[in-house]
Amino acid sequence: MLSTSTKQQADAGLRERFHRRSLEHQRPLSTAMMAFTVVAFLCFVGARNFVGGPALPLSYRLACAPVLGLLVLAIPRTNTTSAFGAIGVAYSLLLLAGLALNISGVDQPLLWALPALVAIPICAAPLWLTPAHFWVGSTLFYAAALAWLVGVPRTHDLDIVTWMWIAAIGMPASAVFHFGFYRFRRNHFLLESQLAKLAATDPLTGLQNRRAFVKQAEHRLETMAPDARVSAIFLDIDSFKSLNDRFGHVVGDHALYQVAQTLMEHTTAQDSVSRIGGEEFAVLRHEGLVGALALAERLRGAIAAIERPDGYLSASFGVAEHRRGENIMVLLDRADQALLRAKHSGRNRVCAEHALPGEALQLLSEAARTEGGAVVRRQRWENYYLISHFQPLYSLSHQKQVGFEALLRGEHDDGTLVPPVVLFAPNPGNDEGALDRASHAVHLGNAREALPASAWLFLNILPATFIAEGYADQLAAIVRAVGLEPERVILEILESHGGSVDEMSRAAALYREHGFLIAVDDFGAGQSNLDRLFRIRPDIVKLDGELIRATSPRTEQPILPKLVSLLHLAGMLVVVEGVETTEELILAVESNVDFAQGYLLGRPAAEMAPPESVRRRIDDAFDVIAQGRAHQHALFEGEVEPYRVALNSAADDLRAGVAMDDAFASLAMFERCVSCFILDDSGRQIGHEVRGPAWRSEATSLHPVANPRDARWDHRPYFRNAVLLPGVAVTSNPYLSLASGRPCLAVTLAVQFAHERSVVGVELDWSSAGLPWPAGD
Repeated sequence: MLSTSTKQQADAGLRERFHRRSLEHQRPLSTAMMAFTVVAFLCFVGARNFVGGPALPLSYRLACAPVLGLLVLAIPRTNTTSAFGAIGVAYSLLLLAGLALNISGVDQPLLWALPALVAIPICAAPLWLTPAHFWVGSTLFYAAALAWLVGVPRTHDLDIVTWMWIAAIGMPASAVFHFGFYRFRRNHFLLESQLAKLAATDPLTGLQNRRAFVKQAEHRLETMAPDARVSAIFLDIDSFKSLNDRFGHVVGDHALYQVAQTLMEHTTAQDSVSRIGGEEFAVLRHEGLVGALALAERLRGAIAAIERPDGYLSASFGVAEHRRGENIMVLLDRADQALLRAKHSGRNRVCAEHALPGEALQLLSEAARTEGGAVVRRQRWENYYLISHFQPLYSLSHQKQVGFEALLRGEHDDGTLVPPVVLFAPNPGNDEGALDRASHAVHLGNAREALPASAWLFLNILPATFIAEGYADQLAAIVRAVGLEPERVILEILESHGGSVDEMSRAAALYREHGFLIAVDDFGAGQSNLDRLFRIRPDIVKLDGELIRATSPRTEQPILPKLVSLLHLAGMLVVVEGVETTEELILAVESNVDFAQGYLLGRPAAEMAPPESVRRRIDDAFDVIAQGRAHQHALFEGEVEPYRVALNSAADDLRAGVAMDDAFASLAMFERCVSCFILDDSGRQIGHEVRGPAWRSEATSLHPVANPRDARWDHRPYFRNAVLLPGVAVTSNPYLSLASGRPCLAVTLAVQFAHERSVVGVELDWSSAGLPWPAGD
């Protein structure tokens, strides 16, 4: 009984689909036929005017035509079979009424009516959608015709002819036409349905194929309610190729069939299930991400129970939730990316899509829980969690914490950390940009309660993320959502590929509109250069940790002070990273660095470190510098004082008229003397230089500029300072000499001779390691 009832319901459903399909096909045919009938009716009215006898007024006889026309216009707008049938019945009866009005008053009305009484049912027969419409329409038409014929005068012969034409020809012909055409349309529909089913079905598993799945999914997404949630599950049978290669395609086909049956058993009629191709399957689930993940996990367990000759099947799953406005292909692509991550992370597992920053923040809030009294916020990623570690930054002048750099870490379920080489390893299934965006949500969620009220939060950001369209607005919204202000967040652009300098410059302007500060990380490494700085115009420059240990090749003097001075002149604050020793901290203070960061000041940790112990360390560095400055000055002065004395003596000899070579003879014998010289008031050399022991001619690469007599030197500090302090021997800071190609310094003295003022001086080789440098340099 149950099977009979089910069959009847299936037949009823099939008839309904057939009649609706017939309605689509019949609309244009019925419209054309009924429009032609209106024209024929007008011709009939016109022909009546050529016949004598009393006739009704023309307006009465034409009144049916516009009504018939309105019914014709209603046909294309008809959406139900019942309405279509009702229009057909009304049209045939109205046509019969118009016929009766037009033949009123003729001598032999049957001669006018009989052809129409036969032709109208026959022509209308194929147009009726269903047998019920045909029977109702034909019965009403003939009943109305009989009622009209009763009042028409006729003879016995006319009665016989009339019934012969109507009963013997009209009625049988219309029945044959209707049921013949109806059978033809039904067979065509069944064939079309069968072909459509074959085109939409995977023959092996009986599931939808890819084309049908995508089409149905597109329709569902377009018609879903605004608050509805839909997720896609993508799955792939693991090591399926080995199954075919080792045991044959019959075994592989059977495994595919079993997986398909498992999918059907665990899904509902509202879900779309498809074999996408090969060993890949897809499910469109009318549920959110959490529910779809639970279903995927049940499916994974069920498939893992299916036997194969060498053990059991397994499958990898990727799950993604539909986002408003995206199409099915984008949704499937995100699910496929999650599937790839499941494959690359070991197979036989379920991986969810990577959440957008706002979604990640929401997940963190939902996942917050108390462990030992502390609130833990972390986000699931791959087969581990993303967490935050914070490393402090200190203002050296203020000797206090001014901010924390948020550093991403991975944590296993047992609390052990994921090695950075694994967390940040390049991986075809790993979206680096998604990891970057998720890290921002993780860090902001963790910093909102722990960040001190007056501190900055440094967020690392990839160039590709930094220039992503709309991300400035999105990040600002997330920052405000956690209770922070963008002014307290410094975006630290990492040294990485992913954006041109022009794009980053334009993006920086957008972030600044929200109040973010901009920093450039690892200046001095990779692609970082001065052009990049001057185009982006960051507020803060973080120097690569190696720069604090970098020295000039010959003198072993640190280059950090000059670099900091250059960046300050460009209007940028400076952070030096990698401070690991007290000596490096002292150098950072001495170089006028603004902020410092490194293991000596605080290691990255889940909790933000208190500053008390570090303040004393920084203060000690200032004390060391203050104590060493006087000592350094004394060493330097002791080294150059003999040259000052000898230069003063040489100047006295020159004023007394002693020849240049004799006047400089004593000074030119000093060990570090490169050359002695005289410059006129415009800075050009007078005569030749007197060379000392440190002069060398092997600097051939500088040969075009090796002759000092070709140049003008009044722009040099050693010339200007001497002119400002006439009669005082002044010592310059070390500089790179064009004449020798070595670090040198000059001792100069402005001397007034009889007719002009000149500057006499000596250049000293200061390239040897261990020589003291000016304490203020």
